[in-house]
Amino acid sequence: MTAETRNRFPEERRIATVLFADVHGFTPLAEQLDYETVSDLVKGIWLSLDKIIEQHNGYIDKHLGDGIMAIWGAPFAGDNDAVEAVSAGLELVKALDEWCATTRIPGAERLKLRVGINSGPVFAAYIGTRNEYTVIGDTVNVAARLEQIAEPSTVVIGENTLRMVQGSFRVKALDPTHVKGKAEAVQPYRVEGRLINPGRIRYQSADSLVTNMVGREDELEKLKQIYDRVFENTKPVMALVVGEVGIGKSRLLMEFSNHLEALGDDIHILSSRGLAQAARIPFYLWRVLLRNRFGVRDDDAVTLANEQWQQGIESVWESDQTASKIEATQVLGEMIGLSGNLNPSPEQLQRIFYLTRELLRQMGKRKRLILLLDDLQWADRESLQLLTYLLTTEIPPLQMLIASAARPEFLKLQPHWHNLARVITLQPLEFTPAMVKKAYPNLHNLPDSILEEMALRAEGNPYFLEEIVKSLIKAGLLSENIPTEELRSRMLAQIPESLRATLQARLDNLSREARAVALLASVVGRVFWVGAVMAQARAAPLPGTNPNFNAPEAVIDRFIQEGLRQLVRAELAFPRSGSRFSQEQEYIFKNSYLRDVAYSLIPNRNRALYHKAVADWLRAKTDPAFQSMALEHEQSARQSAKINTGTLSLPS
Repeated sequence: MTAETRNRFPEERRIATVLFADVHGFTPLAEQLDYETVSDLVKGIWLSLDKIIEQHNGYIDKHLGDGIMAIWGAPFAGDNDAVEAVSAGLELVKALDEWCATTRIPGAERLKLRVGINSGPVFAAYIGTRNEYTVIGDTVNVAARLEQIAEPSTVVIGENTLRMVQGSFRVKALDPTHVKGKAEAVQPYRVEGRLINPGRIRYQSADSLVTNMVGREDELEKLKQIYDRVFENTKPVMALVVGEVGIGKSRLLMEFSNHLEALGDDIHILSSRGLAQAARIPFYLWRVLLRNRFGVRDDDAVTLANEQWQQGIESVWESDQTASKIEATQVLGEMIGLSGNLNPSPEQLQRIFYLTRELLRQMGKRKRLILLLDDLQWADRESLQLLTYLLTTEIPPLQMLIASAARPEFLKLQPHWHNLARVITLQPLEFTPAMVKKAYPNLHNLPDSILEEMALRAEGNPYFLEEIVKSLIKAGLLSENIPTEELRSRMLAQIPESLRATLQARLDNLSREARAVALLASVVGRVFWVGAVMAQARAAPLPGTNPNFNAPEAVIDRFIQEGLRQLVRAELAFPRSGSRFSQEQEYIFKNSYLRDVAYSLIPNRNRALYHKAVADWLRAKTDPAFQSMALEHEQSARQSAKINTGTLSLPS
């Protein structure tokens, strides 16, 4: 190793996904072959398999003769490291089978690959006289153990990896296994394949913090009990999780979904969520759910979108019901915005209700149907009317569980949902040092006095706690070398008293580019698009810059792109899974109140200009949903201008 390449990667604590693979049957076969033939066998296998790891952005740590160790997340992290690792594992199994089927080495056809994958905290470092870069820690040990218990031609993953890839793969829970050095048994899962149509819209980022849900065991058990009895009913059953901002509603739904998918039953999970900026778009909740289910993208050409939709309906509808299938394709196609009809008549509404129920009934014949509906407080009126219809109509039978979540104001404004749903109310948690350690395993070395301070400042809110932990990590305050009293004093100086202060501090600590992008994005809404952010930057001064700042468009575009990348790296916004960098690429703020804090920092005189720019960008789109959003931004622009100047006029 030359001086130029020594220690080219930093030594640091990281979150990584580690893969171990071993060729089952290699040793007995090697005993029957000449040494040169064994060498050819080893070379051929890894020449074929190594490239798969590299194609999935993995780092090959070492070859172990008939085995290999690979890493994702170190030395560099990607947006979907765990997904890439599991995808690589499945392809490695297939690739070895294909290579063995074509080689002339006798007996190779009996070889099979076993793969074990685990995710979690590691320490990336250089070891040995050759100064080899590797990762060490319990995460690595468990990954090796998972490979050892895997059956030939299978991929087995740990719980942390499952959390990171949930919604992308079909998995089956295996029997818990004990690992040397660990008091508690490890829960392994066998990966049975990719989900062709993932039931969930997923948002991910680099360097995701591994966490465990704590304090919600009773509520999770209630959801499990509802599921156990729901298919005894002849109409859908709805569970509604209610709680304040950041209390853990979405996390509870996610953990419940994880539980369902690990059961191994024939379960189909569909999801959607309400958005504040889409609250007046008819059927927006169902539009997202059905488009995602049938692979209809918002940026698809009209012809392609209609083809995808028609093929999707064909795939689930019984062949002897041609008339209803044709009607559903047309009417529900209008509902999800394929033909632009967003203002149905009362008669059309009833037909939409009936056909949506029939579509769900057709889907439910093949698998148990589960709907996950988050942020119902922002759901549009028509989506809620359809939901009410499903819950109150009994003929023909429709068995389905709807697990949903909303803020308390949802029930206050619409109390009849108390009678339609089984309400589960989340209260603030009473955090203890033990709970903090369980929630964040990488904090186990901190003294209880520090953990108590963190628990106190979290105010019983899981999201508060998460932001506190991330703030400490980003500031480098979790080093074991910092004395307790110094850590406490620095923590008190670092951590704000409230969530708003915490989020403002995080925004203030961003680079100029990332902070400016966060503020511009907040004008668009919880969900925002690259083009809408760039439109504001071209039309008005960038937040935090000199009002006379005037740069060429190419410079502004690079400024925005760099800010977006940094915002994702800071885990304040997430790109929509599978999207590409373009004007229409969609992002989402981590939480709605993070967006609110960023928006509150913008002076009214600038809000008017920014809202006007967003409205103009939306107006240029052909999608009727964007046209509806444009109206809202035009109204916000006028209101902001009125507050600032006392008039309704806008600057030209």
